[in-house]
Amino acid sequence: MNHLEKLTARIAEQHAAHGEDAEIVVSLEDFFTGNDDPGSIGCNLGEEQPSINRFYETFLEIRNRPNVQDMLVRIYSQDDPDEWPFTDTVYILSSATTAEIESWVSPLLPDEVIPEWMYGKPPEAPELQAGMTPYSVWWD
Repeated sequence: MNHLEKLTARIAEQHAAHGEDAEIVVSLEDFFTGNDDPGSIGCNLGEEQPSINRFYETFLEIRNRPNVQDMLVRIYSQDDPDEWPFTDTVYILSSATTAEIESWVSPLLPDEVIPEWMYGKPPEAPELQAGMTPYSVWWD
């Protein structure tokens, strides 16, 4: 099974467990391993769009910070199982301030950073550790 097939299966498992309208989230590794589709994240940024590798490297650096519990990628849609899914939002679970989060992600040109689950808590999201906030980083 290739990376896209594994990711598609992970998405299908969550839909089966929580319903077709459930918010789906996957790990950074699930979303970025094998992903070379610039249409999968930040595609509305045009010529300023960072590479897929830049997104992944930046997110890994953020997740490795001591005040970050985890990072999750929200799956917005996957119209064709032969194409990489699209995301408009990543979640950073952190005790950092909104200003700190904004500075961490600023090279990736998000449209908005808000300190909450933008679309409600996904069923597969972990429980927040004490002092952690779910930050939604969103690209239009």
